[in-house]
Amino acid sequence: MVLPILGAALTFVLIRYSKAQRAVSILVLSLTLLLECLLLASVWEGGTAAVSIGGWLPPWGIVLVVDQFSSLMLVVSSAISLAVLVYATGQGMADGDRDAPVSIFHPTYLILVAGVSNAFLSGDLFNLYVGFEILLTASYVLMTLGGTGPRIRAGITYAVVSVVSSVLFLIAIAMIYGATGTINMADLASSSRTWTRGPARCCTSCCWLPSASRRPSSRFPSGFQTPIPRPRPP
Repeated sequence: MVLPILGAALTFVLIRYSKAQRAVSILVLSLTLLLECLLLASVWEGGTAAVSIGGWLPPWGIVLVVDQFSSLMLVVSSAISLAVLVYATGQGMADGDRDAPVSIFHPTYLILVAGVSNAFLSGDLFNLYVGFEILLTASYVLMTLGGTGPRIRAGITYAVVSVVSSVLFLIAIAMIYGATGTINMADLASSSRTWTRGPARCCTSCCWLPSASRRPSSRFPSGFQTPIPRPRPP
């Protein structure tokens, strides 16, 4: 998660040098994929690992958790992200073209990858929400690259639907906290059998979570609401 953020900062500094941007982006994602493969092997042998950010212990602090499933998803997402980036950089479009402002594409794309990684590593629901917001914010920029009329209209539609989904997601998190007193995933799992305060309300709010995340991800049945501004990345 840290490498893509540092890579995004570096590619932004190199905004006038498109070839350097491409090299840095591919190098950063390649290193990220390599480290995540090593992490997957480590977790597969040693079990789940958790890190408390800032020394604050759960359920109050931010916790990053990696287990076999999340490490596998990190590897899969990074492999796909690297493949998409290689495809995008091989299109041969000129930097600064109206349809392909590549200099903005690279830092934004790396921020999106960082948001995806944060979502997979989140140990609590609010940090998961933050990860979604990071990747959604980056996707708004990617959706409207070039600033043409069709892309702006598509981007507005996408942004409105995504904001509504984010609000629903945040409300669901608040309802879960109100019903259980925690939003830490491990704490929720361990205490779910002894819930005495509003189990029906908690179950209802849990049902909101996939409903809220379905819209921006184009999953059935909400795919018709997600516009297609371009057939390929810049």
